[in-house]
Amino acid sequence: MNEPQTSNQSVAEKVNESRLSTLFDTYKRNFELSDLIGFAIIVAVAVAHSIPGEMLWLRDYGASRSGKTELLRAIATHPDCTEMENITPAAIRGGLDTGHRLLERINGKLVITKDLAAILTTRRETRNEIFGLLRSLKDGSLTSDFGTEEGYLYQEVKFDWIIATTPVFAQYRQMEDLLGARYIDLNWEAPSREQMTARALENNPDLPNIREQVAKAVRRLIDRCKDMQEAYPAELTASEKELIIDWADLTALFRSPVARDKYHKVRFNPEPEVGTDLAQGFQRIAKALKILNWNVAACIARLCRDSIPYNRRQLLLKLMEEDSIASNISQFELDDMKLLGICEKGGEGYSLKPELKQRLFIPSSYW
Repeated sequence: MNEPQTSNQSVAEKVNESRLSTLFDTYKRNFELSDLIGFAIIVAVAVAHSIPGEMLWLRDYGASRSGKTELLRAIATHPDCTEMENITPAAIRGGLDTGHRLLERINGKLVITKDLAAILTTRRETRNEIFGLLRSLKDGSLTSDFGTEEGYLYQEVKFDWIIATTPVFAQYRQMEDLLGARYIDLNWEAPSREQMTARALENNPDLPNIREQVAKAVRRLIDRCKDMQEAYPAELTASEKELIIDWADLTALFRSPVARDKYHKVRFNPEPEVGTDLAQGFQRIAKALKILNWNVAACIARLCRDSIPYNRRQLLLKLMEEDSIASNISQFELDDMKLLGICEKGGEGYSLKPELKQRLFIPSSYW
């Protein structure tokens, strides 16, 4: 994949050419923002909610108080959205006799979760149970057996989801991946800490009004794009489809987990993930980006990069830049990549498989 270099200047120029320009202007008047591509991707996911396809789940991770929540707060005010912060196995199964069932409430909605901490801080058994239930939900249905007179409950559900979290989620990632990864990841790049602190101080007296201004701009843009999608459905070119297929395949391969026990022994021979789910998600995002008149290739490349675990991403970059790297750098990770067919071992080092190296002409700025 030969991808052109994207400078900050060219990204800024693209903003002015896109349908995001008014929203960018409104947001930047009130909040610090340096991650223009990340911003465009999040808005594209919101726009993609009106585009047909399988469920799209984006996990937006970044430093605490880095600004990622403000955009999600604005998106959550749209009538097609709802919020969900605390999730329990019982709520997912819908076993309560009274009150609204969670899956009924979120069905058909774009769900916003501004902080994943409530899930991550639960007991390990509960957390793993939630991950397993979410895997079933991503397939569109859930059958819950209660072992009581009620018997069982079958529920069909379809919802898109944007989740914000801090990088702490990475420590639970292997268990989640072994249960079947269901997310596309975006690593939110924070602006200057000092500038954000100063802006927060300035905004404090008028924050409710500022948030309403941004929310109005977000709702207006989503509605406009929704009308455009209904009148002129977005279509991808053959080259854009080829790009999505290639990136989805590479992302699935590169993020595939290898299960090891506490002694670092491989528990079973790994089978790399297949990129079907990623391709479906990338497709909807790409169509939304086209409606927004935004660069599809740069955003999909960014999502590919951010969906790969950090340590493996750094090794991939090193393997792309060098013919061979020594095995003592990160032996277990390199062995995992060898088992997955990403690299091969020769002599004292590891090198990227030639067929993969030909596909990975990615500028270092994306990685």
